[in-house]
Amino acid sequence: MTLAVDLFNIDAVCDKIISESKGYCPHKPHIKQKEFLELQDIEALYGGAAGGGKSDALLMGALEHVDKPGYSALLLRRTFRDLNQPKAIMDRAHDWLRSTDAKWNAQAKRYTFPKSGATLTFGYLDADKDKDQYASAEYHYIGFDELTQFPENWYRFMFSRLRREQASNIPVRMRGATNPGNIGHAWVRRRFVDLETREAPFISAKLNDNPFIDKEGYKISLSKLDKVTRDQLELGIWRNDASGLVYSFDRSKNLIQHAPKCQLHILGLDYGLTRDSCSFNVLGWNYHSPIVYVLKSWKKDKLVPSESADIAKQLNDQYRFQRIVGDSQGLGNAYVAEARRRFNLPVEQADKNNKRGYIMLYNGALEKEEVKIVESECKGLIDEYSELPWADDGRAKEAEGFDNHCADGTLYGWRACYAYMIEMGKARTGGVPSTFTKW
Repeated sequence: MTLAVDLFNIDAVCDKIISESKGYCPHKPHIKQKEFLELQDIEALYGGAAGGGKSDALLMGALEHVDKPGYSALLLRRTFRDLNQPKAIMDRAHDWLRSTDAKWNAQAKRYTFPKSGATLTFGYLDADKDKDQYASAEYHYIGFDELTQFPENWYRFMFSRLRREQASNIPVRMRGATNPGNIGHAWVRRRFVDLETREAPFISAKLNDNPFIDKEGYKISLSKLDKVTRDQLELGIWRNDASGLVYSFDRSKNLIQHAPKCQLHILGLDYGLTRDSCSFNVLGWNYHSPIVYVLKSWKKDKLVPSESADIAKQLNDQYRFQRIVGDSQGLGNAYVAEARRRFNLPVEQADKNNKRGYIMLYNGALEKEEVKIVESECKGLIDEYSELPWADDGRAKEAEGFDNHCADGTLYGWRACYAYMIEMGKARTGGVPSTFTKW
């Protein structure tokens, strides 16, 4: 089925959706949902406020082509528990489909439509490794329910699962539905909402757009919330803030295309606990300037200690670092030992005490534009800054399940730069002499 935009006969278009999905959708979409379903773009976002019929819109979209042989759709929530909540999207699908010919497989979390063989699967992405369960799958339709609960790189990865056979006339679509707020607020706003940066359509739907909900009763419930949350849920206001991200990174303030020649350099290393992943982070700065430049930042998987040491040696030959700092605890001990033994590189233990406090200091430097990041050389770091959330509103620690190798290695390096600057300042003013020497 190919949906044509028909603004003059919109009810006829929606009747076609319902009839061709063999009655699997129990009610017609309301105006905003119709607008969303008619979009021909490969990706689109629906929502903006609570009560706008987000989950219904996603589910309707997933069911549009179940009469087509080979059609497959996937609906995602952040956790399986989210999927399984009463009136959540999977529970809603049960309400819609239990009296139809669709067959439910509880183990696979999948509906199969017997006349066409089409499938509708429910899944989750709670940690980076959960992407692996979809690595060999193919879907025509992927829907993210509560998209702002996901980091952007997980969303982007799922485009690799979105494909069809060359002769197929079934459209491939990535769809999201969400309210403002949560860990993905910043990237979702940038990708869909802000006019200057948006990459795909956003259909804004609010409580008053949904004819099937008790509006006055729900408004009373929302009135008990704090003003920021109430504005997000009732009015769909996308505030311009990081909304729970660890680092106060701003592309307009902190990204540069080229860095000046630096007089001093530090290498920050982070050795990951999974996939033998190591990050290498080169920072530079100049005398009489508070600005630190992140010149290079990247990570590599499946490195053995000798390979990691060899990369550090090559970088040191190029930059002649004032210091090399790395996490030599736990798994990192073998990597640091190899760098010291094989190349006589005096890798120092990174200062890991009061990490949260140093993140706050570093965020202050980001906000004052005293950290500049070379965009073309630091893609991994930029991705992490755009996605890494705090575990909770207390902001005591970072959330688990997110890559932070480049962020940690850069933080270790910046802390060493910060200490070096303080020591040089004391030396220049007759205080404690600097103990740092160039190798």
